[in-house]
Amino acid sequence: MSGESEPGRRRRYTHDTFDFPREFEHRVDPHRRGSLCDRHCAAINNVHGDLGDMHSGSHQHSIMTPRILPVISTPACCQHLSDEVQICDGCLVKTTITAENEVEANKLSNNYKFGFKKWKSHVTARPWEDRSEIVKELYSDLNVVKSPRGSTVTCGNILYLLLFGWWLSLLYLLVSALMFLTVLGAPYGKLCWDLAGYFLWPFGKVIQKTRTYSRKCSIKFNKCEVISEVNEAKESTPLLSRCEVAPGNHADTTHWRRVSTYIWLLLGYPVLALAHGLVCFIAWLLVFIIPVAKMNARTVTKVLLLAPEHVHVQRMRKTEVPLEAEVVLCCYRAVNAYYYKYAVDGINVFAVNLLPLVIVTLVLGYVDSHNRFTSSPVKFTLSLLSIMPLSYYIGMAIASISAQSNFAVGAVVNASFGSIIEMTFYITALIKGSREGNKCYEEIVKSALTGTLLGCVLLVPGLCMVIGGIRHQEQRFNSRSAGVSSALLFLSVGGVFAPTLFSKVYGRLVCGECQNITQSPAGHYLCQNCHFDLMENNGTLYYKHVQPLVYTVSLVLPAAYIIGLFFTLKTHSHIYDIHISDCHMPGHHHSAVVHWSRCRALIILLLSTLCMSACADLATEHISPILTNSTVSQYFIGVTVLAMVPELPEIVNGIQFALQNNLSLSIEIGSCIAVQVCMLQIPILVLFTIFYPTGFILVFSDLHVYSSMFSVILMNYIFMDGKCDYFQGTVLVMVYVILLAVYFFAPSPAGC
Repeated sequence: MSGESEPGRRRRYTHDTFDFPREFEHRVDPHRRGSLCDRHCAAINNVHGDLGDMHSGSHQHSIMTPRILPVISTPACCQHLSDEVQICDGCLVKTTITAENEVEANKLSNNYKFGFKKWKSHVTARPWEDRSEIVKELYSDLNVVKSPRGSTVTCGNILYLLLFGWWLSLLYLLVSALMFLTVLGAPYGKLCWDLAGYFLWPFGKVIQKTRTYSRKCSIKFNKCEVISEVNEAKESTPLLSRCEVAPGNHADTTHWRRVSTYIWLLLGYPVLALAHGLVCFIAWLLVFIIPVAKMNARTVTKVLLLAPEHVHVQRMRKTEVPLEAEVVLCCYRAVNAYYYKYAVDGINVFAVNLLPLVIVTLVLGYVDSHNRFTSSPVKFTLSLLSIMPLSYYIGMAIASISAQSNFAVGAVVNASFGSIIEMTFYITALIKGSREGNKCYEEIVKSALTGTLLGCVLLVPGLCMVIGGIRHQEQRFNSRSAGVSSALLFLSVGGVFAPTLFSKVYGRLVCGECQNITQSPAGHYLCQNCHFDLMENNGTLYYKHVQPLVYTVSLVLPAAYIIGLFFTLKTHSHIYDIHISDCHMPGHHHSAVVHWSRCRALIILLLSTLCMSACADLATEHISPILTNSTVSQYFIGVTVLAMVPELPEIVNGIQFALQNNLSLSIEIGSCIAVQVCMLQIPILVLFTIFYPTGFILVFSDLHVYSSMFSVILMNYIFMDGKCDYFQGTVLVMVYVILLAVYFFAPSPAGC
């Protein structure tokens, strides 16, 4: 057997429940240690043209980056090989995904499991040496001297000058004058004078901390080297056999004993620390100017606490950093567009910045219950915005627990908390509407359910196709897996709207405000506010026919969902034929360092769910003034704001998958949510009404029925051939926009 075939050197995690993104079929990684059968079959299929050139060159990562590698096996191409190579059972296309470690491999495999939450971000810390130079620059401290690259006069640096630079420099000048007036604080006055010029335009400059030396040697050398005479063989001993030039720490401790230091700490440092703290806070919130935040934080914690005689500000082009000097601060750019990737302990910086918003929302909502400081619309807006970071934390916690657990635990966690965000809001809204006797809340919930379905069927895949199509001319996906989702969607939509169609057929049409436009008893009448009455004859039609149908549908749909899971995960798992491997190059083995342990992830999951319930309660508590005073249709509010705000993290995940040419997962994100809305969320609401009467009736308006059915048909038509481009995505997005316009101009539902 050839040396290339070493199956014992690679450990493969094989799951039969995964999707196959066909856009990766053509690439064979040269470092991958696969079997001869795999390599030979891949070569044959490439010769036959089975693998198209679908890659656009957007994946240029190191070997440690998760990648999808093709393994194509057929019986015909494996028969001539040794018995050590397993003969393939069928001509099935297989794909191997290489991850950094076992935990990441589990997370990637869970992404391809139907019903599991799709998560793009890493749940483990990536080794520093495996990160790209762009990412390394994001996490590096501002104390690295680099060779000048172009001019420092950029739009971002000018923005810093306009926002912070001028007034920081002016503040330093004022503090400098104050310190000179104290006489004893004159050294700090000179320091502030130098820093005033630095913070006016810090780019291309360096702040250094010089070192002090012991006085055992009166001559200072950068390096203590033996100096010998040229062409003088008889001289074999140096003139200075030992020169003790060691940095001394005496001055670092003595400057804290000076009177000038305490004057500085009382008069100058607090003012500057407050100013730098304000700049740091603003820059951190704006994300893309986080280098400015780092620069100000390092100034407060390092520069301003040094002895003034040891701080030197110099321009990079006029000096070379001496060996005795320590670079304290060096900044080249105020803006970095890649800081949207920045994460703190695995949490995206945007989610970190929005976390204080949750605290503010809860404090204002429950402390200011009488709206003395803020109004109800403000509290409602804050509650909706707070749902976004909480949904991110819930998704991260679910992905972390599932990646570190077995299949059973992951399935239970995903089933229990996968729809917790939407269900919390829907149930609280129905309870509030039942207590107030206001049917408008029920209509808002139905609008939100329909809006989630429309957004996941049209907007999510449409945006992913458009944004992914900008980078990739044509994207392919697994049409069979998409067909399973489409079939479940057809089934779920038909079941959910079956009671509505039944009521249209057998219900009695009742109209109000009718006017005779012909002024004759037998003339034509123009009526408004027409609806089908299900409560005729003491509700005989509803209680004997419609309600049993609703309960039947609510039991059939979850059963169909379970059958779909069994179909995709067990009996027909070859539809998602993906193999997950954590093999690496020699010398690159890294143990998994998870961001959140299972215990920590569980605690965060429970706390986020609790905060989500509180925010949902506040949103339903303060939505009433918006519904009564808004000039916009309540249909539009439910379909857009209440439906899509909780799904924003899922939309971002889908877009990131599409940018990596993995449209299969982008489509699965929207399809899974839409299927869960119809097959899980709506039946849960109906069954919840049995135990807590909320008056929820599974009868939708005609607008909801027509828009949902049309959207599902259109999505199924576009997904038929297994490939798409930005034009098809544009069609989906435009249809969604048209439906939003219809909802915007539609009259509000009766009772609102």
